[in-house]
Amino acid sequence: MERPIDYLRERFWRGYGFSSIGKTNDDVLAWLDETANRRVHGTHHRPVDERWTEEVLRLGPLPASDYDTSLKVFRKVYRDCQLSFNGNRYVVPHRAVGQRVLLKAKNGQLRIYQDQDLLATYAEPATKKNLVADPRFYEALRHDKEQIRRKYGRSKGKASRGLANGSLWIDVHHRPLAEYEQYAQGGVAWNS
Repeated sequence: MERPIDYLRERFWRGYGFSSIGKTNDDVLAWLDETANRRVHGTHHRPVDERWTEEVLRLGPLPASDYDTSLKVFRKVYRDCQLSFNGNRYVVPHRAVGQRVLLKAKNGQLRIYQDQDLLATYAEPATKKNLVADPRFYEALRHDKEQIRRKYGRSKGKASRGLANGSLWIDVHHRPLAEYEQYAQGGVAWNS
């Protein structure tokens, strides 16, 4: 049948008095068994249910998983380990920098793949202009010795060598708030 919705609308729904979903489901099933599937089809000139019984034997097994109906787009990962999608920026592992990655968006969830490897899964924010990140990704970049050597090693300028030996990594989140209170009250110069 090429137009099943038209057939259903014209032969079942027209004139039907809806009272509840449960009753309608029962009525549709009865209509299918007693009317729609017993009619002689105009193309093969046989009852629909008889033809269906023959075709069921030829059907193959269903796939092991559901068909992926996600919105699929490709994005490039920039040097800051971020990519942009739908008005927001997302952080991925640094090994994907410079690569095109596949984004799959469905039901408010964004999955990011590099080839077949799942890099990250994020919930899409309700607003725009957000940076969505897993802090472990930047932490992994910070501890990647080979990356640090390439970027800040002996062949680089003196100003960046502190990043290689760790002398420029300041643990600000461990400072007591009282120390900042001195700056706020004007008791300490900002450049000290």
